[in-house]
Amino acid sequence: MANSGKRLLLIENSACSNEVRVALSVNNKVVEFEQEFKEKKQLRGNIYVAYVKRIEPSLQAVFIEYGKNKQGFLSFSEISLDYFNISEKEKETIFEGYSNDDCTEEAPTNVSSDFAASKNVNESGSGFVREVPLYKKYKLQDVISVNQKVLVQLTKEERGNKGASFTTYITLVGRYCVFMPNSMSKGGVSRRIEDANVRKQLKDILSSISLPKRSGLIIRTVGSGKNKKEIEQDYNYLSSLWQSIQKNAFSVNAPSLIYNEADVIMRSVRDFCSDGIEVIVSGKEAFEAVRQYANNALKGGKLRYRLYRGCVPIFTYYGIEDQISELYSNRVELPSGGSLIITLTEAFVSIDVNSGKMTGEDSIEETAYRTNMEAVPEISRQVNLRGLSGLIVVDFIDMLKYQYCRAIESAIRQAFKDDKAKVQFSYINDFGLMVFSRQRIKSNIQEINTTECLHCKGTGRVKSNEVIVASILRDLQHIANKNRNKSFDLVAHSAVIAHIFNNKRNTVSTIEKEFNITLNVNIDNSLDVNTFVLKQGDDVNLNDYKPLQNSGYQIGDSSNEEADNSNKLRSNFWLTKWLSRLLSSNN
Repeated sequence: MANSGKRLLLIENSACSNEVRVALSVNNKVVEFEQEFKEKKQLRGNIYVAYVKRIEPSLQAVFIEYGKNKQGFLSFSEISLDYFNISEKEKETIFEGYSNDDCTEEAPTNVSSDFAASKNVNESGSGFVREVPLYKKYKLQDVISVNQKVLVQLTKEERGNKGASFTTYITLVGRYCVFMPNSMSKGGVSRRIEDANVRKQLKDILSSISLPKRSGLIIRTVGSGKNKKEIEQDYNYLSSLWQSIQKNAFSVNAPSLIYNEADVIMRSVRDFCSDGIEVIVSGKEAFEAVRQYANNALKGGKLRYRLYRGCVPIFTYYGIEDQISELYSNRVELPSGGSLIITLTEAFVSIDVNSGKMTGEDSIEETAYRTNMEAVPEISRQVNLRGLSGLIVVDFIDMLKYQYCRAIESAIRQAFKDDKAKVQFSYINDFGLMVFSRQRIKSNIQEINTTECLHCKGTGRVKSNEVIVASILRDLQHIANKNRNKSFDLVAHSAVIAHIFNNKRNTVSTIEKEFNITLNVNIDNSLDVNTFVLKQGDDVNLNDYKPLQNSGYQIGDSSNEEADNSNKLRSNFWLTKWLSRLLSSNN
């Protein structure tokens, strides 16, 4: 088994599977997890040659066509000055008017003009005047035209009914740098590098690199401690990549894909590998990809990697499989007996902290504080591994002491300090709730790996046998009153039939005697538990009938006459009075 002190990047690419999985393990605990299906590769970061299909001044945006019958959304604020239909002299004047303040935000996604503009200030007397964003200086329809050719990068993939979003501000991510070839800012050093001496050293390296006009370079957090040669080498690789993209853009017709973002293997090696991390690859194809990346992008840089040759699956051997399986559960156990309950809703993600069996403190307040502090790092880990984003509401155990609440707030900010996504926090309110928002940088694991339950339809609950049987009896009583002296067939799940025989046999007999009917019972476990078929006649053909809308049951008639309202009856509340009267007379 793996040694407890090792930092391992495990890559699994089985020959019999179309899935690639990558996990970063620190002290035998998964801290990062990525997966990708070969037929559903990530599109974010891809670069396309597209053309403007439609201009919408009311939305301050244009719709572009980037593929065959594929249209995307391009906001005016995400259109570079290079594509404005104005004179080159005017473009040069505007560009020179922007200052070269450092862009200290590490951005694996694209840096928009809004961000660049918000960083720009011009001195005017004793105060500062914020530079007006480009998209507010011009009218969209005056500077952009239909069928205009644009080079765009995908920033948000299609999701449900929402189309893809794009930007013309291209960013190319390397191991140590982020190159922005058409940026309004010169770049800077990641704000996550806090050491003043290291920042000064990196800024000196950055100023010594000769960048093309109207381009920027950001040194990433992993670039901390790297020398000039390593950073320049990474920049040269990105620069040559950009030149290749430009060359291809001129030679192809729009719309066309001209650059694919690195796949999950390359992204993981690029983003996670640092000194002290060993890469273990399962699968010859993936191993060859890692070897080529090390030779081409790293130019022989220090990267420890080897091929896994064991017969036991690599994730099982290193104890990763069980940890990944836990990501599908809504309950996460804490070491001291507490737990987290994670629930995904349409509006937000709910995380409830429970003390459970956690004991050993002198007071309830101390137990609550200790449980909450233990939950904080696990919340950060689960949010990252599951890919949770949007509004996240954490229901901490109530604490009365002011200093305890402030300590929890400080701890959760510290726990998310190294998160690749942007996170904004609020404070713990009077109800013990803390709300924070997290940028969506990948799909959550439940969204891509699970489907809606056929029984509960996504609610997580199904009707109890008592409720289902009560519906059956109501409908039986109703149609028996309309069709006396006849026989009926009931087809339902075995659990429902068993409940009728064990608990409602006398009620069924009472209905049969009152209306002189006969009820024949049939079991069909292919039906959902909360679905049943109740029809008149001897032959039951489920293929001829469909469930009623907004209902868990169906009522049919075996006759060939045209169906009408009398043949398809829905349950009514007043029928419960019939059942109550029958039960009373029976007793």
